[in-house]
Amino acid sequence: MNRQQIATAYSLFSKRDQVQRRLDTVLSGSGVALMLTGDYQEPAVLAAVVDPLADHFRKELEHIDVQLKLMGWSGE
Repeated sequence: MNRQQIATAYSLFSKRDQVQRRLDTVLSGSGVALMLTGDYQEPAVLAAVVDPLADHFRKELEHIDVQLKLMGWSGE
């Protein structure tokens, strides 16, 4: 692995950690708020967006994992 690949892998792992923290926050049910034009939404509205938001972050993680595996990461 050359320096550029190492730098790319480091960047991908940093991004992966960030996305994983966001997913963990969404799944924990705390730390997520939904605001539309200055009004916070009722809990039912927030509950309606949790699953799609979690799916978004899971797809982001899968995309990053594919890139890392192409670089030789074993997934551990």
